[in-house]
Amino acid sequence: MRHLLVAWGVVWLGVGCAASIPPERLQAQVLETERWQREYQSERERTEMLATRLAAVESALEELAQERAEAEQARAEAEQGRATAVDELARLETERHALEEHNAQLLARQRELAALHEELSDVWYESALERARRRTQPPLPGESVKEAAGPVP
Repeated sequence: MRHLLVAWGVVWLGVGCAASIPPERLQAQVLETERWQREYQSERERTEMLATRLAAVESALEELAQERAEAEQARAEAEQGRATAVDELARLETERHALEEHNAQLLARQRELAALHEELSDVWYESALERARRRTQPPLPGESVKEAAGPVP
């Protein structure tokens, strides 16, 4: 019985509360609820639109970060290539200087050899002239023909 009494009280309160709301007020609450639902829906659409834009911006930021990383890597590779080229240039410059020195030494030796060749040519020419003179000169009165035609140094 007690349960029946509690159930009857709950029904009476429920019916009493529902019956006591005037229809104008109920209509105003329904309109207010519909307005809040429209506002909620509009905010939800706006939030979804902002979320979509945020995702697009994050994607663009990730692409920029990737491009920056690639550019940094390319810059590092270019810097390494430049350093290698500078080292190679320094090595080639050193080698060029060594070759220039060697070339200068060879030119000096060539000049020395040309001078020696000229001296030897002069000596050979003078020696040949001397031999030719001795052969063509008549023997001296005290020398024999064999001594005059003897070996020439």
